[in-house]
Amino acid sequence: MDLLKQHLKQSVGFNEATDNVFIARRRHIEAIRAGYQFVESALNQLQVSQAGELVAEDLRQAQMSLAEITGTVTSDDLLGKIFSSFCIGK
Repeated sequence: MDLLKQHLKQSVGFNEATDNVFIARRRHIEAIRAGYQFVESALNQLQVSQAGELVAEDLRQAQMSLAEITGTVTSDDLLGKIFSSFCIGK
């Protein structure tokens, strides 16, 4: 989660050493909160239930939340990255 937070801060140009104030639109904050909740849910699904299909759906929902701000990532891109490291059996 810390890496995700750091990446998001870097993506928007936030520098903790010099920026004491972060201005965002309300819908951006709500989208980030929703995305964070979906990532937390995915982590829980992975650790507790080990339900890969539920993890994938939570991550897709997180991506959709963040895409409300950036509009740069498609679900195909996200799923491609997730499953590129998996060996799916026949």
